[in-house]
Amino acid sequence: MSLTRPDIDIHPKTFPASALKARTYDVVVIGGGPAGLTTSLRIAQGGFTALLIESELVGGECLYWACVPSKALLRASEAIQNVTSVGGAREKLELLAKKYGVPARPEVDLDGLWARRDMFVRRWQDDSLVNEIHGAGVDTAHGFGRLSGVRKVEIKDWHSGNVEEVEARHAVVIATGSAPLIPQIDGLENSKYWTAREAVSAQKVPEHLIILGAGAVGTEMATLYNQIGSKVTLIAHSILPKVVPQAGNMIQESLGKAGVDVILGLELVKVNRTDAMVEAVLSDGSVVKGTEILVATGRKAQITGMMLEQFGGPIDGGWAKVDDSMCVSSVPEGWLYAVGDLNGRALMTHIAKYQAKLAANSIIAKAKGTYQREVSLNFWNKLTAKPTGLAIAQSIFTDPQIAACGLTPEQATARGMKIRVVSVSMSDPGSMLHAENYQGWAQWVVDDAGYLIGATFVGRDAVDLLQASTMAIVGKMTVEQIWHVTPPFPTMSEVYTTLSEAVEAAVSDVEKL
Repeated sequence: MSLTRPDIDIHPKTFPASALKARTYDVVVIGGGPAGLTTSLRIAQGGFTALLIESELVGGECLYWACVPSKALLRASEAIQNVTSVGGAREKLELLAKKYGVPARPEVDLDGLWARRDMFVRRWQDDSLVNEIHGAGVDTAHGFGRLSGVRKVEIKDWHSGNVEEVEARHAVVIATGSAPLIPQIDGLENSKYWTAREAVSAQKVPEHLIILGAGAVGTEMATLYNQIGSKVTLIAHSILPKVVPQAGNMIQESLGKAGVDVILGLELVKVNRTDAMVEAVLSDGSVVKGTEILVATGRKAQITGMMLEQFGGPIDGGWAKVDDSMCVSSVPEGWLYAVGDLNGRALMTHIAKYQAKLAANSIIAKAKGTYQREVSLNFWNKLTAKPTGLAIAQSIFTDPQIAACGLTPEQATARGMKIRVVSVSMSDPGSMLHAENYQGWAQWVVDDAGYLIGATFVGRDAVDLLQASTMAIVGKMTVEQIWHVTPPFPTMSEVYTTLSEAVEAAVSDVEKL
């Protein structure tokens, strides 16, 4: 199995539960990632007491092992690509290369890259963050928290084994996130495989990295390690199966051109490991030999040992079912909440924070006795996720980047919806000025009433184009309304004009029939 870097202490001895000055809080939160942090801070801002329990480092997966370090690592190559794709800057680099005998395309400095990552992840230490939380009025405890009764939580110290029990007056919020889903493959368990944790905390570049799985983690790590010097082999059923096919095809083509060996349609059936080599045996009998293997085959709810089953909840990786205020559906008394990855609605940090605010607002409203009145006031109250609907935004930092929200054409069709789909290349002046020979693509999905219900953008720096489409979907805007929103010239957001005109042309063509 995988091994976290030995120089990173994921179970600090600081802030033990035995040092807590109180044993009863208004709200007890289990899990100190983005969801738990946001919940506890918002509870404190509302004038209530909160205890945050974290089994590892306060800050969670996103800060130390996922979004933050991966984007910190990917950004260096992106910056170099941006410079070398713009006339004037590119020629200057070529002149300097001739003068000093260095490559015209600068290489990433690995020491600088690791240092930048280490800065953003706070060098895998949470003391300063915990002190900030204390300053905001939230108590914390390091240890494994689990439900021990109605509104009761046990905290087990990792080092001493001692158990302390605390109680919540109003609610317990579980925000323990997700963990890697590791497939059952002969030899894999003993292969010292990498997960995303090892991939983003590495201190050296493997000579040959084999990656199993081509979702967001697999394709981003293939992009990163290819850019910083590894030979990369990517093994998967398909590339980015949850995005529109055109986007996945563009990433597959880009990875191939960059030198990544992409193997699709074959199963990994066995892994053999020696000290210096890992062998991946595929279903056709072929063997891929590398120095490390990264498993990126999905995530499961991190719920084992939480004792949710005593309240009708799932066990062993199952997703917790919640209502639109993130209250656990199997607990009618309304005191138990599950926010973030744990409920399986959308495994993304920004969604976790959004859900956390909904849950905290609901808990506060219930404590004040105003919940039912606030829910009934209007559709846009801040106690329910109903306005969000299907407008879940996601960004994938491959080269090119992918940004998407709402429904894909395939998802909309499967729901029996009548839709109109328009796809355009990003060839407007803003994109061309951004980089020579800019290669970009965009798609809108519109329902039969004219509402925007899905959007995808593919291209360098395309992730920043998505928010306007997400707002339009959440705000239930029609393409007729969006037509009047004129983007500034010359910017990459001009693609919105191109998309609007494509919808207009498609409607006109239908009317001519």
